[in-house]
Amino acid sequence: MMRQNRVLSMQDISCTGRCSLTVALPIFSAAGLECAILPTAVLSTHTGGF
Repeated sequence: MMRQNRVLSMQDISCTGRCSLTVALPIFSAAGLECAILPTAVLSTHTGGF
């Protein structure tokens, strides 16, 4: 039985864009890695206040 390689990704989660965990997860999956996530921040596109 082959051992599954694992990785921990500690990054922010952006709702849109081409950076952070939203890009890293598909890359880890394509490489055949089992990925656990540890979000450091959740970011949105909203910059104004209420």
